[in-house]
Amino acid sequence: MNKIITLLFALVLFHPQIIAQQTETLLDQPITLQDAITIALDKNHDISIAKRTVEIAENNASLGNAGFLPTITANGSYSGSIQDTELRFPGNQPDINVDDAGSTALNGSISANYVLFDGFGNYYTFKNLNTLAEQSGISARLQIEGTLIQVINQYLNVLFESESVRIAEESILRSENRLQRVTERFNFGNATRLDVLTARVDLNADSVALVQSNARLENAKRSLLIELGASPTESLALNDQFEINDRMAFDEILTQAQQNNAALVISRLASESAELQLKQSRSDRFPVVSLNGSYNYTRNELDAGQFEYQQLSGFNGGISVSLTLFNGFRRETQIQNAMVTLKNNQESLQLAEKTLERDVMNLYQDYQTSLFLLEKETLNLETAELNFERSKELFELGQITNTQFREAQLGVSRVQQNMVRLKIQAKRAEIQLMQLSGQLIEMD
Repeated sequence: MNKIITLLFALVLFHPQIIAQQTETLLDQPITLQDAITIALDKNHDISIAKRTVEIAENNASLGNAGFLPTITANGSYSGSIQDTELRFPGNQPDINVDDAGSTALNGSISANYVLFDGFGNYYTFKNLNTLAEQSGISARLQIEGTLIQVINQYLNVLFESESVRIAEESILRSENRLQRVTERFNFGNATRLDVLTARVDLNADSVALVQSNARLENAKRSLLIELGASPTESLALNDQFEINDRMAFDEILTQAQQNNAALVISRLASESAELQLKQSRSDRFPVVSLNGSYNYTRNELDAGQFEYQQLSGFNGGISVSLTLFNGFRRETQIQNAMVTLKNNQESLQLAEKTLERDVMNLYQDYQTSLFLLEKETLNLETAELNFERSKELFELGQITNTQFREAQLGVSRVQQNMVRLKIQAKRAEIQLMQLSGQLIEMD
């Protein structure tokens, strides 16, 4: 079972040349999505707790806890007393009268007890402890995956807000250029004061949008820093380049999910554990055979008596057999409850299998839809940019109105925003598919 601990701690080796550096150094430069995962695996508090939880389960899966090892007990005692003693013997033996007679008693023993046979209860207990340890490891993996999903989502949120800031800044530059041209035209009598005021209002609106985007960006950065185990006051810069795997095959994803999905594996292990608990409860029907032995030492010293001291030492041992004939039907109740628990876990396993297949189908459809929409939105962006450039030329020639030019400007911003949203949406669908198929912690 040590391989589970080894696997979990090996997760920090995603990126060997990065993990060798300090987290503080990483945060001083633009970090990639893989860097964020690496830092989170090393520094995230929830992940650290999950790893230590597995250690507890590993410690519990021992031969001693299963009852395979003997119990050895050492006992010792010493006592003393002072009494007036009067001894009267039959026949001609003289009486003994001693005032303030002292006596001491020294006892020591080492005993051992070992269960030779208990209906294979210790065997099933040991197997169940190992199953529970494995289940704890998979549960920790599931928790780590969930934490990594949060890290990835926060990372993508920062990228989205960063792009929103960039788009807002571009929109401000267009609005400033428009205001400058409208003002020049107004000075030459080719535009009205209303045109100038409208251009200024639009510029103000773009400025407000930029301030709001900056505020959301800073909030998103602080949330990401917490997920990375850092202080929210630290600086953070991201590398905004990431690729989308657009070649994920449904059959391969579903097969991987049915084999490696963490939640499904936990359900399988829960069924195995319930089956072992049923066998363990049935083991109480058999007798318990135990081997016991001890070494004892006793010494009694007397100031008044026929002898000064008495000392005994030696070994003794034996074998015992016990069988519970009746315990108020508690054994039968335990067996019945274990059978019900096993059936419930088997039902839960079937439900988990069906739910997983549904989730994979739904997510894969979202994944394909996002890729399709992203491709179409790419064409829309080209069209919107061409339309804006054409509108800009016509506006400079005075052939379209302020409103028409503004609509072309907003059209570019909307499509750019949708492009970013769809790209991140596709990446999130890809990541969720990897999580369902048990490939997230292997992501390169």
